[in-house]
Amino acid sequence: MTTSGAQVQVGAVQAAWDQVSILRSPDQPSAWPALSERIAAATALYGAGELSRGTVWLIGGALRLVGGGRLGGEGFAERFTQTLMDKVGQWGDVVEPSDLPIVRQVVTAVFDGHDPVAWRDQAGPVPDSEPRAMGCALALIADFVDQVDGPEACERGLLSMLSRAID
Repeated sequence: MTTSGAQVQVGAVQAAWDQVSILRSPDQPSAWPALSERIAAATALYGAGELSRGTVWLIGGALRLVGGGRLGGEGFAERFTQTLMDKVGQWGDVVEPSDLPIVRQVVTAVFDGHDPVAWRDQAGPVPDSEPRAMGCALALIADFVDQVDGPEACERGLLSMLSRAID
């Protein structure tokens, strides 16, 4: 699947959303085994790096639902990004502080109208801890979209974007 120049495997995007679904459903552990199996299968097939790229693709899509790009205005983008970084930083048991600058840059790339996957690809190797930080950021963005637009709005919007990207 190609989006704005960067290619991402559809299965990796789906597995990335499965990872975020686990983060977003701490009170629903019954769904975790099926999600975990799909994540493990996708990781074996595509590799952890491609799942990370899938997460970055989803961050871009979720931020477009928020109003990423010039729509939100520069002041909004700065406030949203800072609030997001503060909240991601609170996941200290999961997120390494050294990963926050790259998460910030991915979010900034989206708000600046750039392809976040292509930007991340150019930023160098992905440390093992970075996908956790990206996943936490995506979970928080998805929660924000759902609070503003209603339950499961983020998932519906991302599925719609995924469908258009595949066509």
